[in-house]
Amino acid sequence: MPQTWSTSAAPPAGQFACWRELICEAFLALSPESDLRDGFAGRVTQWPLGRLDLARIASQRQRVRRTGRDIARARRPGYYANLQITGASVVAQQGRRTVLEPGDLTLLDTDEPFTMDFPTDFRQLSLFLPRPLLTARTVGPVPTAVRVDTATGVGAAVRHALTALTREPWSPDVAARLAVHTAGLLAVALAPADPAGRGHAGSARSRRGATAARSAALADIEEHLSDEDLSPATTARRLGVSVRTVHAAFAGSGTSWAGAVRRRRLDRARRALADPALRHLRIIDIAADAGFGTVAGFHRSFRRAFGRTPGEIRPD
Repeated sequence: MPQTWSTSAAPPAGQFACWRELICEAFLALSPESDLRDGFAGRVTQWPLGRLDLARIASQRQRVRRTGRDIARARRPGYYANLQITGASVVAQQGRRTVLEPGDLTLLDTDEPFTMDFPTDFRQLSLFLPRPLLTARTVGPVPTAVRVDTATGVGAAVRHALTALTREPWSPDVAARLAVHTAGLLAVALAPADPAGRGHAGSARSRRGATAARSAALADIEEHLSDEDLSPATTARRLGVSVRTVHAAFAGSGTSWAGAVRRRRLDRARRALADPALRHLRIIDIAADAGFGTVAGFHRSFRRAFGRTPGEIRPD
């Protein structure tokens, strides 16, 4: 369940002090500043996502710094991926500076000082990623304070996944998996282009790139699992890659794109069948919701995977 913090309950003169404490509790040790002292509106809603968490922030103009003293006081090794929803911000870290408009995204390293300037009211989504989770999926240093466009390609898939995590009533385990796959999408969006258009077969770079591409494809599958038109082509289109790249991402993983879709649809159906709260749903409805086109095909696949019929899974 999401947790919400707000300054609305504090008296106007104490609202900015409330905001300072609020963001340190929701995120990490930070040093905010604002000229708005006689009343300050700020609200944070945060979703726990296993090792990650996602927050939606709505607030007023301010400057937020992460200082060396803040870092020494409270470490949380990782990165924040910040997606600008409304308003604008100017972000600076490690000598780099970038301006974010609505639809832009950037990363910030929590172990390095940074500054975020918000000149007007704004809304952002902020995804925390533990350091090992992202560095295992990227090649070379993680670029921070660099603008990532989310209008097209893989960047658009990242944006769509982040917004979906705040809108859909995901179960905790599905939400956590989708968040991890979103990290894979982000790693692909951050990857530098290969100007020669050639891979490096057998190298660590190639393996890590394939892992990131597979994570991106799995995130797309998870998000669109119920879509009737889910296919390698639609996944490739949303990720801004070729169909061949989508298939190649699964090479050596022990499964294929189709196998990953089938397994996730079966797992979704099995959870629904075992849920007493969904006992009123017909098996054909559960099969359709999981993305199966025919109930006969669903029964065959289910029995092959689990050794039992769908009806035998249902609680008495």
